[in-house]
Amino acid sequence: MADAGKVLGGIATDISEDEVEMVLEDGRLAVIHRRNFAPTDTEDLTKAVTLGDRLEGAVLAREDPKKRVVLSRAWGIEKRAWEKLQTLADEHQVVEATVTGASKNGLVVDVEGVRGFVPASHVALEPVTDLKSFVGQELQLRIIEIDANPQKRRLVLSRRSQLMREQRKETQSLLHSLEVGSVRTGRIDSISDYGAFVDLGGINGLVHVSEMSWTRVQHPNEVVSVGDEVEVKILEVKVKRKRIKLSMREVAADPLDDVEVGSISTGRVSRLVDFGAFVDVGGVEGLVHLSELAEYRVSAPEELVTPGEDVLVKVLSVDKKRRRIELSVRQAVSDQFG
Repeated sequence: MADAGKVLGGIATDISEDEVEMVLEDGRLAVIHRRNFAPTDTEDLTKAVTLGDRLEGAVLAREDPKKRVVLSRAWGIEKRAWEKLQTLADEHQVVEATVTGASKNGLVVDVEGVRGFVPASHVALEPVTDLKSFVGQELQLRIIEIDANPQKRRLVLSRRSQLMREQRKETQSLLHSLEVGSVRTGRIDSISDYGAFVDLGGINGLVHVSEMSWTRVQHPNEVVSVGDEVEVKILEVKVKRKRIKLSMREVAADPLDDVEVGSISTGRVSRLVDFGAFVDVGGVEGLVHLSELAEYRVSAPEELVTPGEDVLVKVLSVDKKRRRIELSVRQAVSDQFG
């Protein structure tokens, strides 16, 4: 028959327990037998169909003895379902599915009455050990493979793909919500030699080691540990590259604010260099140049001081922009003891 396999629609005009007679839109008579109805366990069609109902069915190969077009409603529903799924796949749309079974290989799902399969690697973003826990759940999936050929009928879907799309959407939304200069609370997610990554609620930003503290930091683990909750200031947001620069020191008090030019205090020698000694004064390092170590000429700082030693120093200058403090042992001693 020329129309074999084509889905036709019509109006129910006569109903019995075993068949529904219809008038098609082109005026021909058609029939759907109970065995070709859906669901397949329908026992009495008079309870399933009402006169005037519009029904669809796929045309079977031959007419019946009464010259009526024989339709299969079950096949018609199946064809319509595959057509819809093909459209959803072509348009990259989300489909709703019910999980009907599970094995170690993946999930069996029902989509528009069609049996589909979700491979185990596509169930979640991370490996799932108990796939049976998904049975009965409604899932949002994306079609990654479809073959509507009646001889093949293959439908493969992915939940992971949909979750990744949602994650990317959330990431973009979060990136756009971040304002440079604002302060956020986050949690240390990981630590490297050059800084620490802070989870801001779904996206990570980097606090470079130079932005961890106002004081000198050799390694991030001197300041933070994984899991620590920290306050950070947003320095820069690059949406396209998904990069966020953060600072911990910008939300902390600047110790240089408490350093006054001309003040005299006790500091501890932190390290020696060829041209002088660095002294820690209240958590801030300042340089005592060789010429400011003593009244007389000094060839090397170790002639007078050693790391860890406490010394009296006078603040000569404070440069906040360059983060430099100039100190003097010579002038501190002179002013203090005349």
